[in-house]
Amino acid sequence: MENLKILVVDDEPGIRMGVHRVLDKFVVDYPFMDDAIGFDVIDASTGEEAIEKLSENNFDIVYLDNKLPGIQGIEVLQHINNISPTTKVIMITSYASLELAVQATKIGAFDFVPKPFTPQELRSSVEGVTKQIFLKKMTQKMYKEGKQIRFQFLSLLSHELKSPLNSIEGYLVII
Repeated sequence: MENLKILVVDDEPGIRMGVHRVLDKFVVDYPFMDDAIGFDVIDASTGEEAIEKLSENNFDIVYLDNKLPGIQGIEVLQHINNISPTTKVIMITSYASLELAVQATKIGAFDFVPKPFTPQELRSSVEGVTKQIFLKKMTQKMYKEGKQIRFQFLSLLSHELKSPLNSIEGYLVII
């Protein structure tokens, strides 16, 4: 089973512990997946701590509160997009406004989960982003395989076209 790494950035210990409890044994499994996907959850209580952990590890998903002591979540989001643009960031905030949503989406936020959230809302959010990550990986794999198949086809075609031409050329040399 593959595990995705999740970083939860929130100054409220209850939120961080709640995310750990909800995702501890949770797995995402769809019929089109070969194997289920689990989660390794790491947390940070400040924006500065999050940036430190982001520089040490690669995370697939970041749950990010906007109202943090010190560096605000929107600044952490900008940092994430600079160092790891493939990381999916989901903003979690009780101070959600249309202005914040627009700004965060422009910067690269994948989704929003308003606080307080239920375990089911968190699981649904994780399922959606996990499906997106899985499909992107599959698309990249198919693209690479497609390039390889095209190369093999062109190599074979080139070889097969050369064989008759070599025979004709040899015959013309004899004459």
